[in-house]
Amino acid sequence: MKCEICGEKEALYKCNLCGRRVCEDDFDSAKKTCKICSEALCEICGQQLSIGYCKHCGRIGCEDCLIQVSPVEYICKDCAAKYHLKLKIDN
Repeated sequence: MKCEICGEKEALYKCNLCGRRVCEDDFDSAKKTCKICSEALCEICGQQLSIGYCKHCGRIGCEDCLIQVSPVEYICKDCAAKYHLKLKIDN
């Protein structure tokens, strides 16, 4: 089977997040993910794919780490706590 990213080399690994079969060049062995998922991983928890950016610190975050404050804006739970923002944070 060929790599699902480059389409050239033999797929030796399977991404733990999306299930893509990828070659050694397109696999992040430290994160056990393909390079596409690795680049889109939450910068806060490092475990889930990101859905947006924190409007304060700019980090990309997942659903668990970000709070939606408007239809298009998010703030991370770290910034909400740091700046004592009056947002509902589910624990």
